[in-house]
Amino acid sequence: MWSRLKRFIVGNPLASHRARHERLSIPIGLAVFASDALSSTAYATEEIIIALFAAGLSAQMGLSLLQQSAFNGLLAIPIAAIIVLLMFIVVMSYREVIYAYPMGGGSYEVSKKRLGKTASQIAGAALLIDYVLTVAVSISSGVANIVSTGWLPKGHNIALSIIMIAIIMLLNLRGVKESGKAFAIPAFFFIFSMVALIGTGIYKVVSGQIESVPEITLVGQQISTVAPLVLIAALLRAFSHGCSALTGIEAVSNGVQAFKEPAELNASRTMVYMGLVLATIFLGVTYLAYALPGIVPPAMDPHHETLISQIAASVFDHGSLFYLIVQFITALILILAANTSFNGFPRLGMILAQDGYLPRQLMNLGDRLVYSNGIVILSVLAILLIIAYNADYNKMMPLYAIGVFLSFTLAQWGMIGHHKAEQQPGWQRKALVNTIGALATGIVTIILAFEKFSEGAWIVLVAMPVVIFIFQKVQHHYESIGKQLALPDSGYCPTAIEHTVLVLVSSLHRGTIPALEYAKTISDRVEAVHVELNPAATERLKKAWEAWGCGIPLTILKSPYRSISEPLLEYIDEVEERYIHDLVTIIVPEFVTKSWWHNLLHNQTSIMIKALLRYRSNKVVTTVRYHLEK
Repeated sequence: MWSRLKRFIVGNPLASHRARHERLSIPIGLAVFASDALSSTAYATEEIIIALFAAGLSAQMGLSLLQQSAFNGLLAIPIAAIIVLLMFIVVMSYREVIYAYPMGGGSYEVSKKRLGKTASQIAGAALLIDYVLTVAVSISSGVANIVSTGWLPKGHNIALSIIMIAIIMLLNLRGVKESGKAFAIPAFFFIFSMVALIGTGIYKVVSGQIESVPEITLVGQQISTVAPLVLIAALLRAFSHGCSALTGIEAVSNGVQAFKEPAELNASRTMVYMGLVLATIFLGVTYLAYALPGIVPPAMDPHHETLISQIAASVFDHGSLFYLIVQFITALILILAANTSFNGFPRLGMILAQDGYLPRQLMNLGDRLVYSNGIVILSVLAILLIIAYNADYNKMMPLYAIGVFLSFTLAQWGMIGHHKAEQQPGWQRKALVNTIGALATGIVTIILAFEKFSEGAWIVLVAMPVVIFIFQKVQHHYESIGKQLALPDSGYCPTAIEHTVLVLVSSLHRGTIPALEYAKTISDRVEAVHVELNPAATERLKKAWEAWGCGIPLTILKSPYRSISEPLLEYIDEVEERYIHDLVTIIVPEFVTKSWWHNLLHNQTSIMIKALLRYRSNKVVTTVRYHLEK
């Protein structure tokens, strides 16, 4: 039944040779890996505007609310332009990463090869944490956007978020190609709808169909009254908040092998196309936030509408079909942004597992040629985070982006070392670009950590050492196991050993006889053991044993506290001391019912006994099963 249910949900298994047919083309790859980055354009400009309003510069100059919105929108344009320049540097850097490390891994691989073990662990921990945060933040914000429209019931954000994660998880368990096709239409629909929104908005502004920006008088003189440090702090804060536009941009470099051959070329082109799309949408939305009158943060809007909603309402009529389409597809892309993590987390987990930092189960390909264990673990961690934060994405947002920019910085420094070591044509120019990028992303990382520390970013800064500690403990375990299991230098021929066999008998029935027969075939020293819980049942066993015991001695263990484990474990230790240097084999008879639910009607004592004996050395525990027909 479970097998049929799994086939229905996940699909039939795919043969290993089908792996190359499951790889992604550039359009599907763009939809799969760009969802997170695309979603960030829906709130990056809003984050800048919120930060500028919170700084209160425009309010200090005595401007009206309309003038404040225009003034802050005006400041947002150069900030967005600088962020786009940084985006260009990051894209160019990760294109080099793709060609230099085509097996995937992105920042982690660069750091491991060029910066050392510690830097690679920092990069790996930062990326894993950010992937989990991406899922939690994206799903929570998407659900919140849909709930705010009235399309979904209010007050059930946690349950709705969990359902959304479960749906995306199941789609990814069906395979990369299938999930990519499922997410391609919404991703491209979002791109086209945003381009249509921006294009229409700019046309209406230029043609005068929308009223012009309110006059901002004497701003130059008034802004000079603001203390320089206050102004710089406000601009840096807005810049750090707007850098959320870059989150998810590195995902392509982590999953190069997901693309069709030539994988490096296709991944590199996807990276460039993604950068162009992101820059266009981000700059377009930021310009409209300035050019359209009355665009304010949701907290200051009477209807608490998001920035995208306000822009769409200004360009199209509020409640019109085009407005509803923009709102729906924006909410949908926020939810589907989680899919980028569902591709990045399992692949990075596989690479970390190969290096011995995570459990080796993360290396296993599932039935549909995806790293199923990583997908499930990511889903569970994201659900726990959503429950912990009550599906409030505003509380989780400060935790966001620090890990991304830390990995950006490490990747840039690592590529500087790569260019110096390889010295391929044009390496000095590329190293210069990476140096500028490393300095820029490093500064952003420091700003993010400082600005958002009190808002909850300290949790990420604490979580990263914890994850690195787990890496080290897992690696130490595997190294220790490897040393203990290593074969000696000299040859060795196994020899036969004497051993004592104990057959555990709760009662005498058809299922007990095969266990006794098996015991006599493997040793001449066989003993049956019964723990007395019911004196009357023990007397019945003794009488039956005289006829069916086959000369095997029966030992009765008293249990005044009705425990099976304590007297049994004590007796096994006693037998081991009695026959020193022997191996003790414990045979557990077990009958197997026809249907799985029948097991609920029987004591599963054998499972408990095997669990108790699992960690005792020089003990062999085996089960002899008797299968019931009806």
